[in-house]
Amino acid sequence: MGLQKISGSILFLSLITGLVLPQPALAADNQPTKAVDAQAHVTHPQLRVLNIRSISNFRDLGGYLTKDGHSTKWRKIFRAGDLSRFSAKDQSKVSALGIHTIIDFRSDDERIRAPSRWHDEEHQPTTILLPISGNAADWGAKLGRQLQSGKFTREEIRATIIDMYGTVPLANKAEYQALFTNILTSDGQPVLFHCTSGKDRTGIGAALILSALNVPRKTILQDYLLTNEAVNVELMSKTLAKVFSRQSGHDIAPDAIIPLLTVEQVYLETTFSAIDKAYGSMENYLRDALNLTSAKQAQLKQALLNQ
Repeated sequence: MGLQKISGSILFLSLITGLVLPQPALAADNQPTKAVDAQAHVTHPQLRVLNIRSISNFRDLGGYLTKDGHSTKWRKIFRAGDLSRFSAKDQSKVSALGIHTIIDFRSDDERIRAPSRWHDEEHQPTTILLPISGNAADWGAKLGRQLQSGKFTREEIRATIIDMYGTVPLANKAEYQALFTNILTSDGQPVLFHCTSGKDRTGIGAALILSALNVPRKTILQDYLLTNEAVNVELMSKTLAKVFSRQSGHDIAPDAIIPLLTVEQVYLETTFSAIDKAYGSMENYLRDALNLTSAKQAQLKQALLNQ
């Protein structure tokens, strides 16, 4: 696997790749067909998990109904894992999306170990670095110590991840505020945001965006859980268990690795609970912590919702 030593959770998460499903058929106006639009509020993996095999968990946030009857536009906001394995073969598919801005949530260490690739020099998106993991208290270090020891259970890893979901949105307000700022300044052009595996920091970011667009929380949770449809859990848990076992000198069961590869509803609910406890509501958090004023929220909806 090319690993010489264990240096923390970030290194191992960079091993994650996913099995992805076909993207929706497109109409002439570059939107999913009317048959798809009619059921756009239903979370179907085959409609939004794009067939970009060299980028894990590549998804479109379009097609979700809001509480007031609008829907999120297709091909405006994308989320994904890192681009370190992005192949020239897949470049034409990604270039066709017209991505204007790429927002990278990874730490400096992650980016050095797994630099992003882009093969279309004529159409190079602007890349914005917003490292979230380096500012999120000590959850990453704790997880790294657990992995390095080789002496951990599935529940211990799961508990650390749950703690992280309560910490990240409060410890990284500036970064998530910048996420919205860059979406707004993209002037309606497509934006891709990602971390390493595209499930935790990115999952929280997607939840904040959909919340700001007035998408129901139930739908947001359904979107979040699509990670479990986009990642080959059985294969990756076995692969990582072998890596961790070899590096730590302890026999690690694939089952103990599963929380690193999957998401659970309770994870994102922990984020919502932490926000509600600290700010009273998601609306207050968006306004007071992320400076998403009513005017900015209206601008966001104008750019990302079918009116």
